Amino acid sequence: MPTNKTRIGPKLKQEDDLLIRETLLRVEPRVDLYLCEKWLEQASIPATTLPVILLHGAGMDSTGFDVPVGNTSLADALARQGSHTFAFDFRGHGRSSRAANGLDVTIESSITDTLAVLDYVQEITGARQFILVGVSYGSIVSSVVAERYPERIAGIVLLGFIYKTTGTPLEDSFAEAALAPAGYAFTTEEEWPELFIPTASPEVTAWHQAQFGTAYAYPVGPYLQVKGLPHARHPERYQGRVLVVTGELDPLATASDVADYLQAVGTPEAKKQHLRQNNVGHMPYVEAQAQQVQQAINEFIAITNAEVQ
Repeated sequence: MPTNKTRIGPKLKQEDDLLIRETLLRVEPRVDLYLCEKWLEQASIPATTLPVILLHGAGMDSTGFDVPVGNTSLADALARQGSHTFAFDFRGHGRSSRAANGLDVTIESSITDTLAVLDYVQEITGARQFILVGVSYGSIVSSVVAERYPERIAGIVLLGFIYKTTGTPLEDSFAEAALAPAGYAFTTEEEWPELFIPTASPEVTAWHQAQFGTAYAYPVGPYLQVKGLPHARHPERYQGRVLVVTGELDPLATASDVADYLQAVGTPEAKKQHLRQNNVGHMPYVEAQAQQVQQAINEFIAITNAEVQ
């Protein structure tokens, strides 16, 4: 719940009339979470529209959902269709409080952060259910939150979903990450397009390189959490709607893992969907078929909203 130490910024308007508000949510005495809202204020939007919470990947932060080039801002695409979106930075990332040791940023600490955001969003909107959209590490956190608190989650969108395994061996990378000073590491600019966004446009690739390249220190704790897969251990407890989006060039997410998860989750078959894209890597929402992903998520949100009304 927000405290008197939470700092809520003014409501501002973008040139396209989307409203935006930034908040530093105090969740612990020494932990603030950065939160950015986007929404379109229209009388035609039902009051029952479910808030959409965006969970970023390891080595990134919430700005990755609002890429200002190439028509790849997922936050804008969802807000324009009536969603009240909330993108936040896990502790240790972006503009949220830094952890003294990046190894202390884990799945459990990120679940704690997510629940604090859900409580805050519930307080300011009155909503009791939410839609989670997670990418990579954020997709792992989303799936665990959904199975632990199924009554609060109406739908989950899992982008570049990692479930039981990864599509490529990571032992050498794990060993290197474990030696990072104070648990923080850097991604070189050259790694971004090759590993994660191989089919993004040059302008989108350049933006990611500038945003998350050599000057961006990220906690290695979330990265090392991959060694503990699967974190979603009781998917049968979740029965809400599920959309998984993966790409054939993804070095981490595998089609067989997605099939296993969709088989295990308690969601009725008619409410499960896997969008597998050709010529796409680990971050489909900013790559060659980003508009198809935006459309699929917006359709998913519309159907989920209709079901809970």
